[in-house]
Amino acid sequence: MSQINERKGIVSGIFLLIGLHIAAVILGIIVLVIHFYLVGQDNYLTLLLFGSFFGGLGIIQLIYVIPAIFILRRRRNFTLVKGVIIGAVVTALLNGGCWLLVSLGGMLNF
Repeated sequence: MSQINERKGIVSGIFLLIGLHIAAVILGIIVLVIHFYLVGQDNYLTLLLFGSFFGGLGIIQLIYVIPAIFILRRRRNFTLVKGVIIGAVVTALLNGGCWLLVSLGGMLNF
């Protein structure tokens, strides 16, 4: 496989993961809106679900990244697998870094 084709496959895998992230966020918003209207506005569970879903996207992405990796490996799309893994690692690191910044900001009174 040529170097250009491998780069295209990796970039395609990253864009595939971005699409999966967008689908997960849309699904999460739909579930939270339905929960918000069924339970009511004064429920702290809605806020907890909202914060844990969007705040923990780096962890929640494992729900759809691991099956995607297995499916792509079974189809022998190894360059897409590399791209999905790279995108997942970058997402987890950015999410963890942002949570660390928010946590330290709250403790340091920024």
